[in-house]
Amino acid sequence: MKKRILSALLAALLLLSLSACGETAPEEDVKLDLDAVARALCDSGYFSGEMAMVDPETVPELLLLDEDRVEATREDLADARYYGVMLGTSANQFLLLEGASPEAAERLEEALRVYAEDQRIGFATYLPEQAARFEDFILERRGKYLLFAIGEDREALSALCQRLMNGE
Repeated sequence: MKKRILSALLAALLLLSLSACGETAPEEDVKLDLDAVARALCDSGYFSGEMAMVDPETVPELLLLDEDRVEATREDLADARYYGVMLGTSANQFLLLEGASPEAAERLEEALRVYAEDQRIGFATYLPEQAARFEDFILERRGKYLLFAIGEDREALSALCQRLMNGE
């Protein structure tokens, strides 16, 4: 009987020690530097045309946070960076959002999906080849942070976005 109890305790201790080895910080504890991520994206070469920062104050209107079409509100958005090609001849752009909480980020994620569909419809009338890119956008989420991107070489840009969102 003592051997069984001792074996069970040792097995539990082994499982506990193994599970601690792979432990990572909870997503809620992740802290990203939006400016550093934006610089890395701008310098990546995955966006054709000159990228320019758009006033972050325009992001709530861009994401329809004052309308009933989305559940997210202005209070859900803690911070934002928005870069795009200013000539309007390309869909290349990225939005970095920091939600007020992980739950707020979930609502903002849905607002980004509505935004992408609205952009697809808008581009369809004058740049149909660019409109299709809004059907295959990149959307990464980590804790309360979101990264929406459309650029050149989607696979490589997606890999970069994943690394940046993991704090690499």
